[in-house]
Amino acid sequence: MARLADWFHAARPRTLVAAAVPVAVAAAAYSLHAPRHPGFGPVLFHCLGFALLAQIASNLANDYGDGLRGADRPGRIGPPRAVAEGRISPRAMGWATVAALLLAFALGYPLAAGEPWLVLAGVLALLLAVGYTLGPLPLAYVGLGDVFVVACFGVQAVALTGYVLWDVSRLYPPYAPVPWTPLLADLLVAGLGVGLLADNILLANNARDLEADAAAGKRTTVVRLGRGFARILHGLNLLAGLGSLAWVFGWPPLLAAPLALRDHLGFRRAREGRDFVPFLARSALLLLLAGLLCITGACLGWGAAVR
Repeated sequence: MARLADWFHAARPRTLVAAAVPVAVAAAAYSLHAPRHPGFGPVLFHCLGFALLAQIASNLANDYGDGLRGADRPGRIGPPRAVAEGRISPRAMGWATVAALLLAFALGYPLAAGEPWLVLAGVLALLLAVGYTLGPLPLAYVGLGDVFVVACFGVQAVALTGYVLWDVSRLYPPYAPVPWTPLLADLLVAGLGVGLLADNILLANNARDLEADAAAGKRTTVVRLGRGFARILHGLNLLAGLGSLAWVFGWPPLLAAPLALRDHLGFRRAREGRDFVPFLARSALLLLLAGLLCITGACLGWGAAVR
């Protein structure tokens, strides 16, 4: 029987920053355009719960799918994988993935009730979260993982959170007259910035696992184009990611630039799979720092002042 510790590691708690930061950045972008309304806190609670559970479901599905497809082989570099090492049965992991999806849907549905397209968007987000590794066309195995992260854990997550905050504000007349178009522009640009920074977490993971992924037929971007391309993309993600956030929130996100430069220079020096291991945590830390700086900029009103 699987231990609680096995389930904890399978959920990959260190990756949850990639789910929490988009929600926080969306709230910060919204606050540049409108004051907080009475539904602000409850909306964020539901959005954050939905995002965290979607990330956990994606992680469990990844463990399940890679274990069955042979991508997580004995002796692989990186943390242990539960299904591949027999710590959790495939059946139990599959049911746990379904449970996480259902809980995410239950938390998100109250925000989307009455708007079928928003329900559809939430369901699509959950399907893509598990479709990263599972399904007839797993995104991670055909080189679309980076596109998935930027689009779903960046643009989609920020834009949908911001939309729900705006939509609920209409229930409180004093807070309702907020133009949607300028807010949407900021949400899309901020979402792009968050997604690009989050992609560097995946990039480090795929650069670490290049040989194992290639042997298992997992055609990630790094497998297709090599670690040299990964080094270039890492730098471009940092430059465009911080630049996008600075466009919305002013100069505070740029305070993370020295840390970003240090990480990129280290990433460029990495050669073997093990050399890339530290950059998963470093990329997550940079994403978290950038998110906190965005919140700081929004609280002080610097983003609005720039434009």
